[in-house]
Amino acid sequence: MKSWWKVVLAAVVAIVVVGGYVYIRPIWNKLSPTLPPAQPVKEARWLNQNWRSADRYWYHHASQGTSTLPIPYKWFISLAEPRLSLWGQPPLLARDAYLTGFGFIPSPPSGGGLSANGKGGQWTDPRYGYAQPVDGGEYANYGKALDDANPDGLPVGFAITRNVTNPTTGTPLPDQLGFTCAACHTGHLEYKGVSLRIDGANAGLNLGTFTDALGGALLLTDLLPWRFNDFAGRVLGPNASDADKKVLHEQLSAVLKTLKDAAGAVASVSKNDIQEGFNRLDALNRIGNTVFYQNLANAPGFNAVSNYAALNAPVKFPHIWDVPWVDWAQYDGSILQPVIRNAGEAMGVNALMNLTTANDPGRLWSSNVAVDTISAMEHLLAGPYPLTPAGDNKVTGFNGLMSPKWPEDVLGPIDAAKRDKGRALYAQYCQGCHLPPMDAPDQAIYAPTLWTTPNEHGESYLKAVLIDQSEVGTDPAEEQVLLQRQVTVPAYLGVQAGNPGWQPGTLCFTDPSEPQTKLGFGPALAYSVQMVVKKYLDDQGVTQDKNTRDALKGNRPNCIQARPVYKARPLNGIWAVPPYLHNGSVPSLYALLGSDPAKDRPKSFCLGNRAYDPGKVGLDVNDCPGGTFTLDTTLAGNSNRGHEFRNGTVGQNGVIGPALSEDDKLALIEFLKSQ
Repeated sequence: MKSWWKVVLAAVVAIVVVGGYVYIRPIWNKLSPTLPPAQPVKEARWLNQNWRSADRYWYHHASQGTSTLPIPYKWFISLAEPRLSLWGQPPLLARDAYLTGFGFIPSPPSGGGLSANGKGGQWTDPRYGYAQPVDGGEYANYGKALDDANPDGLPVGFAITRNVTNPTTGTPLPDQLGFTCAACHTGHLEYKGVSLRIDGANAGLNLGTFTDALGGALLLTDLLPWRFNDFAGRVLGPNASDADKKVLHEQLSAVLKTLKDAAGAVASVSKNDIQEGFNRLDALNRIGNTVFYQNLANAPGFNAVSNYAALNAPVKFPHIWDVPWVDWAQYDGSILQPVIRNAGEAMGVNALMNLTTANDPGRLWSSNVAVDTISAMEHLLAGPYPLTPAGDNKVTGFNGLMSPKWPEDVLGPIDAAKRDKGRALYAQYCQGCHLPPMDAPDQAIYAPTLWTTPNEHGESYLKAVLIDQSEVGTDPAEEQVLLQRQVTVPAYLGVQAGNPGWQPGTLCFTDPSEPQTKLGFGPALAYSVQMVVKKYLDDQGVTQDKNTRDALKGNRPNCIQARPVYKARPLNGIWAVPPYLHNGSVPSLYALLGSDPAKDRPKSFCLGNRAYDPGKVGLDVNDCPGGTFTLDTTLAGNSNRGHEFRNGTVGQNGVIGPALSEDDKLALIEFLKSQ
């Protein structure tokens, strides 16, 4: 007998065929979501941020070992769009024209003239923004094969994970498809037909809607025989036997059943989700759900459902330039060690891992997390150590991924007089939290007092300025996750809670501590990632030499902290990363700096239309076409209050400075455009 969802979809198909669309629209919108119309892009341009074309392309498509999508790579590129077509077949889902609707950035296919000293081919296509062919010699720095990095031209942040073995069962798997950090940390903004593409910026993705569309595509393929036959022909080849097609159909039905069962198990919790929409993701809770619910779902004698948390703390995808040389990372200043941050991200987007073989402890913590690739990516982001003395006895400065410069030929010239006035205002009102400007001639940002004491590896790090939430007054949902969320783990994992560090709220995992079965989400994740990294390095035969392993981990200990704070970071490149505040609840710098936030910041606005407003320095929210997401700032998790320039007591009720005159506000914005 057909399962309930097949019956529902069959009814949907029948009603559509006879024209009764209005009655099934709510169901159909979930399966085949409306997407924002394509922006009229005439030219794409990657801004100059100190990366060569080869660096960029490798970073966009090198696998971190993830299997983000619940289907093999070959399946994904063979699926049709999730829409019904009475005449012919709908186009493939994995097309630029479709995937850009979810906020993905087109990327050229590898091969076909893209090898070393190639003559261009797809790379000269204005859609992709590469001004010249990639130099294979540069790409070889990463030991990767350029010709096979992205054969089907999938968007930025999609990577093929090859030669995969299920770490729990030991069985080989077909090529997988996963996200890299570039998927969430590469931005694009459109203005007058030019698409400005920015490495390390916040993505404009709507991953929730993308997941819905992928589910709809799978469901239609499973249900409709003619669609399945086309799909099977692409996956198996035109000469596939009926027996092979039957096996493929059984596999597809099994995937859908697994997804349905998982959704049903957590339905009572997920009804409390806050919709993320475009530009935002509750990444922290999603990581916790993947590691401590999904990966423990089959643990013997263990019920993992209690570990599932609602997605109620959405944040804007953060921008990541300069992050490698700041001591504490994340909006809540919670993670010290780079490999914990990055391997944890890979685990969160489903790098397969083994947490369930209790009867074989030697295999526990094995995974597909590509620690070596993750470390190489971090080094590419970081560049050389910024405090190394140069010949003129000055610091060398940040030389990894640089913040983007305002493109005056596209967005208009910067007013020098306003900029200089704004620099003084920045020093008066902003510098105390956001630190001296990166371009200051006196190099004040490199003052020893702003950097940590050199560690055993001779490295210092810029001290993150952490502001109590009660002072800055922004939405508290994100900083509460690590303070409040608890998880339960099986005793056989031996998960440790860490030892108190040098200040309240800090825990470190450099020495053993007592194993626990119920503990805070933060320490449980930090310990788990540490064990996954250790297992990977051991299995790969990486030397036990402490200096070598420390370098792979970023030369910092695995310490975390849970405090009710938000990080104030330098504002270089801030013009390129709207919307603003950590949860993306303010569309522009002009709205953010208004003297009456209740009036100057819109209570709701749309996300998903990437049109840029260079005057207000942010998103153009005047046009909200169908398919965009309306962010309601009155909902918990979406508040647009705090960080307010208005008359009142500084440090109370979100006030951080006095009300700015219109001229002062515009001058400060002009200065921020120059950073």
